Amino acid sequence: MAASSPPSATPVGRSSTEVRRQRILQVAKGHFERFGFRRTRIEDIAREAGIAKGAVYLEFESKEVLLHAVIGTLFEEIGRRYAAEVMVLGSPRERLRATLRFSYRELARDTLFERLVREDPEVAVLRSLAESGDNPRKADAQLEMIRGWVREGIERGEFRADLDIEAVPFVLGLMRFLHYHTGLVTTGDRISRERLLDAVIDIFIAGLSAPTPPAPPPRKRPGGDSKR
Repeated sequence: MAASSPPSATPVGRSSTEVRRQRILQVAKGHFERFGFRRTRIEDIAREAGIAKGAVYLEFESKEVLLHAVIGTLFEEIGRRYAAEVMVLGSPRERLRATLRFSYRELARDTLFERLVREDPEVAVLRSLAESGDNPRKADAQLEMIRGWVREGIERGEFRADLDIEAVPFVLGLMRFLHYHTGLVTTGDRISRERLLDAVIDIFIAGLSAPTPPAPPPRKRPGGDSKR
């Protein structure tokens, strides 16, 4: 593997420690994407980043801690895009639709999560990340946000009144992982992954949506003729 040279100068306004940390995270992300968690080695990351192996351990005490930091940085970037694209939508139904579309697009664009899931189908590393630090609190806040959207949608007449409000956020979370499993059914030219995912979203939203009131019957004119 050809080592890339480290930056020759510290950018204005950033300390050398911060620059080194960002360099490690950048290189580590590439290694986790290419080799997965098990085959990634700290010494290889250090070599490509142009620093000593011990310097990596000064910033991150273990390979798992380093992976958590990489994913945390990625989540911050995704969160900013999500806020700009989804949170601005006025309709709770369209927010849920856009959430799935956003998730599938992001998963297709960034291969890190797919690599981790393929390597570890039980997602032990990702589960440990979800359970670390203040992530459980953040997860609870996200669940309540989705429940709030469902309640709002019911009040506005967009969603069915008999929805299991507690379950909807978990169903949504489960559906986000469908991106990884579309290969089980998208064989040959029968259907593309994109078309399948679009259909999944449409069916999911249709299941949440309140039934459309029937159109009123046409008024009849005097004499029995319907008004056209």
